[in-house]
Amino acid sequence: MEEETIITHLLGNSPRVKVLDLLIIGRRLEYCISDMAEFAGVGRSTIYRMLDDMLKSEIIKPTRKLGRIQLYQLNIENPKVKLIVEMFNKIANIESEKEIARQTMKVKVKR
Repeated sequence: MEEETIITHLLGNSPRVKVLDLLIIGRRLEYCISDMAEFAGVGRSTIYRMLDDMLKSEIIKPTRKLGRIQLYQLNIENPKVKLIVEMFNKIANIESEKEIARQTMKVKVKR
């Protein structure tokens, strides 16, 4: 069974959400098509179908080529992407604080 992330929990488990989740979490990393597909848990053909739209909307940008392999990265200069990343960071902080509070309560109860 696939592990649920903050983003997939909130927005669903569609291929687009899974890829966006991967790109946000690894926003400083570069990915080839095969890596995006493997790490997001979707087919390569799905990535190819989404690629043009992600490039046109400037969600991702090509970074460099390694031989014939094109690498892509989340376009964190895009104002819309910045907002999505900011939302993710805020939600992650809220969830972290909840987990810390839960763990703290466990420790207090055991004493």
